[in-house]
Amino acid sequence: MCRELVYPIGRNRGESVAHVKDVISKGGKLLKKGSLAVFDNDENYTESFLEYIEEKKGMPFEIQVFTKQESLLQYLESREPQLLLVASDVMCHEIEKVNREKIIILAGEEVSSSFSEYRTIYKYQSMENVIHQVIDYYIDITKDSIFVPVTKNKSEIIGIYSPVGNVGKTAVAWAMAQTLGADYTVLYINMQEYSGMDRMFDTDFGANLSDLMYFYKQSPESMAVKLKAVTYSAEGFDYIPPLVYSCDLRNIDTGQWLQFIQNIAELTEYDKIIIEFGQVLNNPMILLESCNRIFVPVSNDWMNQCKKKEWEEYLLRTGYEEILDRTEMLQVPQIRQWTPFLPFHPV
Repeated sequence: MCRELVYPIGRNRGESVAHVKDVISKGGKLLKKGSLAVFDNDENYTESFLEYIEEKKGMPFEIQVFTKQESLLQYLESREPQLLLVASDVMCHEIEKVNREKIIILAGEEVSSSFSEYRTIYKYQSMENVIHQVIDYYIDITKDSIFVPVTKNKSEIIGIYSPVGNVGKTAVAWAMAQTLGADYTVLYINMQEYSGMDRMFDTDFGANLSDLMYFYKQSPESMAVKLKAVTYSAEGFDYIPPLVYSCDLRNIDTGQWLQFIQNIAELTEYDKIIIEFGQVLNNPMILLESCNRIFVPVSNDWMNQCKKKEWEEYLLRTGYEEILDRTEMLQVPQIRQWTPFLPFHPV
């Protein structure tokens, strides 16, 4: 089996050409995509790999999948992919002629010592984690040749904020992300000082929001690609694991956070970006100004109502009244117990 996905994934050739012309006519830039080839005689695995890539938008490479050695070798006679993923049990001498830097071994239980010079990824883990590692390595070997993503209408930024605590911001943000995810592509970003998400999912995430910000500082034009290596999927939407150390929120200048968020909105393919803001940012009002819509969960508690009123007066006194024009108060009932939607990991 040899199946090729050409840009954009899911379009036939005629539709692709028409789409390219439409993007260019609107002043957009097309993604300079790399090439990824996958070779494994396990058709179930290659189909799962292909399906996962098809479901994800904005991947930085075109992909070709092979389950027969002769088809792969014929392909390699005329071109060399930027990355070649090969299952350890089908690796052969002919494939070793490819630049070793471009080969990743998909390892099963044990890897032969003969593969010690190759980058290795454990095959039997979630497809999400496999792709994260592939993209990370892809960024490493492409270095300065990484591309500018396809531009489109800027994502709508939706802010979830409250001047008081314990009003269910996270529950509101997740419910909103799932609801909007039924019709749009949605990214959820938690900027709370203590999100609790690692315990919600009982998961020790690898890279997180801090890592993405660090990469953005080094290579802002390529951040949209790195984003694909750190996002996880939940029920109908994607999310970035939040930072581990709350001091990062304080130590990073608010202006940098603003540029970071705007970069995601302009250079990724998400329709909606939902950001849950915490209290320790130096000046969250600057970030709220960048939001198209703002939702403020409130309760009927007398003290909370007093704090909300004081916040509104602060905005009027300090020139942030436009924030109020885009703000909608959400009356949230007391939440005694809440369980987030379980994460969805295609396999």
